[in-house]
Amino acid sequence: MLKGKEYMTGRQQVLVEEFEAEIESEYALCIAQLQKAQQAIEWATAGLTEQQQNLANSEIDALRKYWHDRLEALINLVSWRAPQLLQQLNEKYLQDIH
Repeated sequence: MLKGKEYMTGRQQVLVEEFEAEIESEYALCIAQLQKAQQAIEWATAGLTEQQQNLANSEIDALRKYWHDRLEALINLVSWRAPQLLQQLNEKYLQDIH
């Protein structure tokens, strides 16, 4: 996926190959964590005041934003270098998300 490997040192090539091997698992991890965060916000918080619910959801939303930003960085990197890979990942992992 990444270009210019022929100009890289051996260590650089290893780093790139390791990264490329982890793209799908990283994408899947981010999607799974985003889904968990969304579900956590939607869960009933019986017995809490509205202020307490808002505080709890605010903290969960901070985690959701972290996973969103991480996924967005990966998407930006992959979309420019391997758009067909990004399309495959989207089809595989986003099919059940509404």
